[in-house]
Amino acid sequence: MSSNAGENNYTDSMKGIITDRFSFEYFITNDFLYVDKTMYAYELVESDKNFFFVSRPRRFGKSLFCSTLHSIFDGRKDLFKGLYIAEETDYSFEKYPVIHLDFSKMSLLSEQAALNALQKRILGAAEDNGISIERDSPSEMLDDLIMKATRATGKQVVIIIDEFDSPFTSKISWKPELIEYIRELFNEFYKSIKADSAYIRFFFMTGCVRLSNLSIFSAMNNLYDISMDRRFAGAFGYTEKELEDNFGEGMDEYLEANPGIYGSKEVFIGRIRDYYDGYRFSPRSDIKVYNPVSIGRFFDRLECKFDNYWEKTGVSTMAVGLARRCNLVSLLSENSSLLLPSFSSFDISLISEAKLSRSSVLALLYYAGYLTIADSDDDGVELGFPNMEIRSSFIQSLSLLYADNGDDAAGMIIQGAKAARRGDAEKMIDSLNEFCRQSSGQIIREKLENPYHLIAHMFFVACGCRVTAEDSTSRGRIDLTVEKDKHLYIMELKIDGTADEAMKQIKDRDYAGKYIGYARKSGIDIHLIGISFSSKERKVSEWKEEVLSPGSC
Repeated sequence: MSSNAGENNYTDSMKGIITDRFSFEYFITNDFLYVDKTMYAYELVESDKNFFFVSRPRRFGKSLFCSTLHSIFDGRKDLFKGLYIAEETDYSFEKYPVIHLDFSKMSLLSEQAALNALQKRILGAAEDNGISIERDSPSEMLDDLIMKATRATGKQVVIIIDEFDSPFTSKISWKPELIEYIRELFNEFYKSIKADSAYIRFFFMTGCVRLSNLSIFSAMNNLYDISMDRRFAGAFGYTEKELEDNFGEGMDEYLEANPGIYGSKEVFIGRIRDYYDGYRFSPRSDIKVYNPVSIGRFFDRLECKFDNYWEKTGVSTMAVGLARRCNLVSLLSENSSLLLPSFSSFDISLISEAKLSRSSVLALLYYAGYLTIADSDDDGVELGFPNMEIRSSFIQSLSLLYADNGDDAAGMIIQGAKAARRGDAEKMIDSLNEFCRQSSGQIIREKLENPYHLIAHMFFVACGCRVTAEDSTSRGRIDLTVEKDKHLYIMELKIDGTADEAMKQIKDRDYAGKYIGYARKSGIDIHLIGISFSSKERKVSEWKEEVLSPGSC
C-alpha cells in the first residue's frame, strides 16, 4: 500500500508521497514512500492454498497490492530491497507468466461494448506475455492464453483480477436489457478459470464487494475469501504503528514549524485518529486502520489540513442513495446490527434498487467504506461510521440528495461551517433554517421519525462539526452536542414547543456540567442553545443562547 498524495512532494524527513499511481515498480524506482505490506503478500504466495479473494472499499491500496504481487511473480527481486519479503524470508522470486486484468472503468453502454471491453483486457494481458491469441469469446480467449503461456514457459500461470465488481456496480449495468447479458458473460469467463485450475499457480481477485457463491460465482467454489480473515486485518490501510513509523518524522517537522497549535504530538495524533482511523475489517481482530489516501493527502507538502479527502476521490452516490431505505435517524445516531451471513449471501449481480433488502443495503454501505465493524460477537457485527471524515462525507452527500437545490444547500453548509467556527450562533441558525427549507419537504414526505432532529444532525455533520446525538449525561441525554474548533454547542431541540422550555431543560439537567473540565483545559466556549422548530412553518421558529467562556466555567 502506499502513503499517498501529489507527485514529487518531498520534505527533509519524508520520501515523496503519491496517491494517483498504483504501480509497485513506479513507487520503488521513483523512491516514493511505500508502506511495506510484503509480509502479507509472502503469507499468500507461500500458502498451501492458491485461489484467493479479498474485498475492501475503494482507495484502500488493492490495486497497489495487486501490482506488488505481480512484481513478486515476475521475479523482480531487485524491487524489494529493504522490504520484508526480501530481507526476512528466503523467498526465491521464481518467475511465472502473469495474467493481470483490471476490470475498472469498463465500457458497458451495450452488449457489444461489454464484450469488447473484456476481450480488450485479455488481449492486453496476452500482449504483455508476448503471446498471440485470436479474438473469440472471452472464456475461450482466456483458456487459449493460459494454455499457450504454460507451454511457452513450462510453468503454471498467475492470474490477478483487480476490481472484479466494477461491471456490476456501474449504474449502466443496471439496464434491464444488459443485466442478464453481463451476468452470463462473466459467468462463462469465471467458469473457464475453474476449469483451468490445474494450470494456475496462484489466483488473486479484489473488489469492493464481497462475492457470494450465488449467480456468477457458482463455479468459483474454490476461492479462499480472506476479506474478514484476522490474519489480514491490517493488510490494506495503515495501522497505528505504520502511521507513526512512516509519518512520525513528518509529524515532528510539522509541529516544529507550527508550535502551539496542538500542544503535543499525542494530541495531534489523537486528532488524526478521530478523523481518519477506525476501519476494522475482521470481527475476530481488534486491528483498526487508516485510509491510505486520506493520510497521504493529509501529509501532502506537510500541510496537515483536516479535510474530507476520501470523498474527493469519488463518492458512491449509489450507496448513499440506497441508504435512504434505512432508518436514517438510527443510522446516524447509533450502530446497526447485521448478521454475518448477510455479507456472504450478498449477490453482486443482483445489485439494483428494487432488489436490495435493508440488510443488503447495510452490507453495501460497509463494502462502499461508509460503515465499518464497530463491535462483534459470534453471531454478527455492529456497524458504525469509522471516523469523522466518513461520517461527514456520507451526510454531505445525503444532504445534497435531499435538497431541492444542491448548489443552494452546499452554500448553506459552507456558511454554517464558517459561522460555527466563529461562534456566531445567529448566522449558524440562519444557515440551518435555509438548509431546513431546502430539504425538509422530501424528508417529511418520507415520514421519517424525528425529521427535524435528522435535519439538524445532517446539517451540522455536513458542516464538518464533531456531532454527538443523544449525548448521555448523568441526568439525561443532550439532543445534539456540536463542536467546531474553539466552540462547543449544547443543543436541546423542541418541536412546536418554546426556546425557553429547551433552555430550561439544558440548565435544570446541567447538561453543560459534563464538558466544564474539557472546556477549561481546551480553552473553548460552551454555547447553550435552546431551539424550537415549527412543524407548520418547517423551520426554527425561535431560539435562545447563553455562552459560558473558559474563565467563567
